[in-house]
Amino acid sequence: MKKSKTLLIVIIVLLVILALGGGTFAYIYFGTDLLKSDKELFAKYTILIGDDEEGFSPKILAEYENKKKLTPYQNNGSFSVNNQVISNDSLPVEVFGVFQALVEKSNETNITFSGKTDRANMLVEEDISINYSDTVNLPFKYKQDGDLYGIQADILSPNYFAVENNNLQDLLLKLGATDVSGIPNRIEPTVIEALQFTDEEKTHILNNYVMPIYNNLPEEKFSKNENSKIGDNDYILTLTFDEVQDMLIQALQTLSNDQMMLTKINNILQELYGESIDTITSQDIQNAIEELQGATVNQGNVVITVTEEDRKTRGITVDLNDEDAEIIMAITKSQNESRILYDVNIDIITPEIQGINFNMQMLYSGINTDNVSENINIAIAIPEMMNLSYAYNNNISFGNVSIEPFDSNNVAILNNYSAEQLQPFVVQLAYAIAETNASQMQQIGYTEEFINPMVMWFGAPIIYSSLGIYNNAQESVLDSAEQVQDILETEQNLTNAEADVNDLLSGAAD
Repeated sequence: MKKSKTLLIVIIVLLVILALGGGTFAYIYFGTDLLKSDKELFAKYTILIGDDEEGFSPKILAEYENKKKLTPYQNNGSFSVNNQVISNDSLPVEVFGVFQALVEKSNETNITFSGKTDRANMLVEEDISINYSDTVNLPFKYKQDGDLYGIQADILSPNYFAVENNNLQDLLLKLGATDVSGIPNRIEPTVIEALQFTDEEKTHILNNYVMPIYNNLPEEKFSKNENSKIGDNDYILTLTFDEVQDMLIQALQTLSNDQMMLTKINNILQELYGESIDTITSQDIQNAIEELQGATVNQGNVVITVTEEDRKTRGITVDLNDEDAEIIMAITKSQNESRILYDVNIDIITPEIQGINFNMQMLYSGINTDNVSENINIAIAIPEMMNLSYAYNNNISFGNVSIEPFDSNNVAILNNYSAEQLQPFVVQLAYAIAETNASQMQQIGYTEEFINPMVMWFGAPIIYSSLGIYNNAQESVLDSAEQVQDILETEQNLTNAEADVNDLLSGAAD
């Protein structure tokens, strides 16, 4: 009896230990990252990118955007540019100096705005000012009232000129357009219904495309880096271009026999481009597979890195590299209760250009309050040419907002006018804008050849390249002219030498 009791106690203790041990094991496996392979951890943190709370498109951001749709708010903000030109040998010093002065003048120009918005009732009013200097600016007003969109500027009239978002084809015909068949009569937000995926479709894609590819990837393709630059750990998948091609062929082979997904793809294309778009068939997919199988693939790698910090996905990086170039694309996100920061970075490295860099940072501050700041900063570095920098700032304040609709006495709706009335108006409008711009450019000392400093905001790299190409072409022409002159002089010298020889021979004969 005593032995049985002892045995019972041992069994109970073992069961308790196993239960506790099993619970501990379950916690270790499911609640932590212990005991998981690099492949499993890569999948885990890739999936977490879509998490509602901590993913790259969290619920708090969707709630904020929805709040802007439903709740009136006031706003004030600005847009500014600070571009810097890098000197090089492609331009003469004088030309470079003129171009640099134009860019610096564009850096002094900015746009400020403030207004009110009530999206639920389709009411918006905004005061906007283009500021060329502290004393020279071009203010105007923008207003929306339902389907009416209007602009008012003192240089034109004290009244608003508005366009109704209806019968737009007729309006364009009045303005002199000849073919409006591709223009809708009404512009509306585009919602591609076919891009909405049902739970059944999502599960179908996961089971038939994602999981087969993932399961076929060997463990040695995955690795871990505990010395991450931006988080705690990097989980890395490395594939050759050949392997990526094989994965793509595998997915296409599945698609060629998948009528459900072929129908889905064709529905999306038809909604985007209309019924006239050619339907994609199984044979089209087979043709694409044959082209891929016969294509020569560069020797290179695709490296995908998912970064984890505090067991949350911090960022994802895709590195494409071969013997010709390397492109590195990275997105990181940091978030707390009231702040979200996105950082998008792209590096392009080629033998000819060592390091074009694009960086964009989007910051939402106070996103869970009634006072939110939206800040977008973009920087583009083009080696031996320019560093471009753009800054957009907007402060949103939710609360009581009152916006008056258009007063019929101070708005001219262009849709209601005849072609005979509209076309002279457009000419007068263009003339007034040109005259005002010429006067203001003269006041700030800006050359009218480049129209307006804002042209340099985005056109400076193209203009800079064109000036360099033009200068090189000029030098080539001059070099060619010198070569031609040398050839002509050589030919003349040969002719003279030949004449001298003939004279000498004639003298000898005499």
